[in-house]
Amino acid sequence: MNQIMALKGAPSGSAGGAALDVGYAPTQQSTGAITIEVRTLAGCTDIADAWSQLAAHALEPNPFFEPGFALAAVQHLVAFRDVVAILAWQGGARDGQRRLVGLIPCFPRQGLFVPDALIGFSDRRIFNGAPLLDRQQAQAVIAAVLDPSRQRLIEGRGLVLRHVDLAGLLVSSLRQETQRDGLTVSVRPVLSAMGAVAPADSVETLREALALKGELTLVESRTQSGLRDAVEIILAMEASGPRAQAGAATLQDTREVGFLRAMTRGLSRVRQCRVALLMLDGQPIAGAIVLGRGPRGWLYLGAQEQAHAALAPKRILLAMMRRAAPSRTILLPGGLAASGTDAVSLGDLHLSHGTARKPRDLAGRARAALRRSLFRLPRAGAAG
Repeated sequence: MNQIMALKGAPSGSAGGAALDVGYAPTQQSTGAITIEVRTLAGCTDIADAWSQLAAHALEPNPFFEPGFALAAVQHLVAFRDVVAILAWQGGARDGQRRLVGLIPCFPRQGLFVPDALIGFSDRRIFNGAPLLDRQQAQAVIAAVLDPSRQRLIEGRGLVLRHVDLAGLLVSSLRQETQRDGLTVSVRPVLSAMGAVAPADSVETLREALALKGELTLVESRTQSGLRDAVEIILAMEASGPRAQAGAATLQDTREVGFLRAMTRGLSRVRQCRVALLMLDGQPIAGAIVLGRGPRGWLYLGAQEQAHAALAPKRILLAMMRRAAPSRTILLPGGLAASGTDAVSLGDLHLSHGTARKPRDLAGRARAALRRSLFRLPRAGAAG
């Protein structure tokens, strides 16, 4: 059996974030193999090690929910301050064998008129919304979160995960378990707003034209100091281009630039950040920050010198990065591949329990909504 628990007060070692008791009432039933705990994301600082271990063994690894990304975002970005983390633990806390088997960031449930479902957190900076679920316990974690006998707040409401890979392991694994666990799984594709990617032959033509101006080399940072310097070069490039003229360059927003610097440092320590520069006769003319490792990475930020913009050096850089690591696909926001045809179909995943809604359940939902409307979630610690 599973247990759902909401801790009161600040977790030890947290940076101002508190575990929440916001209608997530603790059950009094017997302790089971999986325990659900609810905290603010900011209150997860003290479990960073367990979090990192989960991220390394997740069913679908996701750099956007790694502690290096998420904790940096909580520190610097207002949009992340009140994000709720649903944590799934396996084993008892007293026997020293407890391990984190699930982390699902969600929007906070506050106010009277909130969606029926728990909504997985989404933001323009998060290109992949797949939660971190242990590859051996993914179905059990989802079943625990949605189990109507464990928690009235979740009963009949379900869970919506935004921008997940519809052909990925998460969706296919949950679909296989629907009949056994009584879960309903539905997907809704999300249309990408990105335009078509230039074909490989046209990028090669551009590369040959640019090579006539000098020697082209690909430089990837291998050290922390080299990565830091490369990130600053990319930021300066972006600040001299059209985004700066529109007031949207990263360097023009102190919160964004603080987040980017902290995030790239944090993810690089676990080899989840790849920073590359395209050099023309030793001078940088394009740069790219790619998040994630393994077969797929996400282009988080790219920039190019405007003096060479007509020859698209950023596209050339991404093609050269793919050539240097042919087994790794670089994805653009929206799931399109920067080169090649390895695009990802993104969509929203809707999960719900098949239990019928009874009048007493509807009344309980109304009472829980009223309680939530009477107070706001506690703010996380001060952010820069």
